[in-house]
Amino acid sequence: MTSTINRDMAAVHIGELRRAAEQRRLAVLDREPGAVELRAARARDADALRRLAALDEAPELEGRVLVALIDGDPVAALSLADGRVIANPFVATLPAVALLRLRAAQVAPRRARRWLRIPRLRLA
Repeated sequence: MTSTINRDMAAVHIGELRRAAEQRRLAVLDREPGAVELRAARARDADALRRLAALDEAPELEGRVLVALIDGDPVAALSLADGRVIANPFVATLPAVALLRLRAAQVAPRRARRWLRIPRLRLA
């Protein structure tokens, strides 16, 4: 009898969780997407970048970093040193990451040209 009650209570709880998740999903889909802000990371962003790396299960970024914020919350970051990206896996960050890559190409064009430089051959 007790196991039947526990099973029934678990089924009711699972149903409630599924309904709540569906309502949350619909609310997120109906919401206007937030504005994406791109900027250089500051010293005060260190904790947020650590949390972002932990969410992404990736090592922290090193060197100069660009951050993408949606509604003021950091959702993705890109290292200008090596081009590595960390992003929040619970947020749709593909457009923000694309913008970060585009901005990184604009911010560091000299470095990119240096990487593409072809050595000259000297003929005697």
